[in-house]
Amino acid sequence: MRFLSGRGVKLTHAFLDDESPMVVPAVSVTVRDATGQTVYTGSATSSADEWAATLPALPEGVYTVDWTAAGLAVDKGGFEVVGGFLFSLPEARQSDMDLADTVRFSTAELKHYREVVEDEFERITARSFVPRTARVEVEADGTPTLYLGYFDVAELKAVSGPSGAVDMTGWGVDSTGFVRAPCGLPEGDRYTVTFGYGFGQVPEDVKRAGLLRLRSFLTAERSGIPDRATAFVAAEGGNFTLATAGRNGWETGLPEVDAVLKRYKYGIFYDVFGVAK
Repeated sequence: MRFLSGRGVKLTHAFLDDESPMVVPAVSVTVRDATGQTVYTGSATSSADEWAATLPALPEGVYTVDWTAAGLAVDKGGFEVVGGFLFSLPEARQSDMDLADTVRFSTAELKHYREVVEDEFERITARSFVPRTARVEVEADGTPTLYLGYFDVAELKAVSGPSGAVDMTGWGVDSTGFVRAPCGLPEGDRYTVTFGYGFGQVPEDVKRAGLLRLRSFLTAERSGIPDRATAFVAAEGGNFTLATAGRNGWETGLPEVDAVLKRYKYGIFYDVFGVAK
């Protein structure tokens, strides 16, 4: 679940025993950031079988949520606050006449599959097309350099080491994810680095590709072609071979989408350095 920075965060949760809703008298909510610090605690309000809590705007990052029901075990969840989305929901609905149907395709469903598309694009290219914040632990090798394993790194936000928080004066990072300290870091020491990464603005071709991919997920049944098919014969005649995800270099199985994503891969970087996210 993702929320936009600068906006309030509304969390919802249902206590279930498999598929059956559970009746609970009261629920409290505790939200922690990636360092484990509590950033919010309060009571949830109920509506039917669902509980909700509204939080103030939070900075970019990944958060955990504990939903504590009186007399019951805690349900755990999480969410992320990001600096942008691949496309807006109005853009998604305008991209296809079927998606304009709010009954058939709910807001929650569009949000879910937007995240699916964003995650898939980042997995394929090893790049985020929206601003995000990550926190990773890396081991020093005796040099002043740490490698984060992310591209398009925009800023260092915090560094902690064996002795706690590090004064980042003189520290720097480049867009390929190499952090450089003012002096050598003892080999074997582990450092936790929090940083912002991703594109400041979504490229237009990537946005179009994202909308195409969203429609392919949500309207797949319209094609009439079985999911496992690799070829088909048209009623009007002619044999067609399908671009199939996972075969012959295709990633999504949509040629226009795959062509766009291929342009954003750092293939040469992998060949030279032998590293990947």
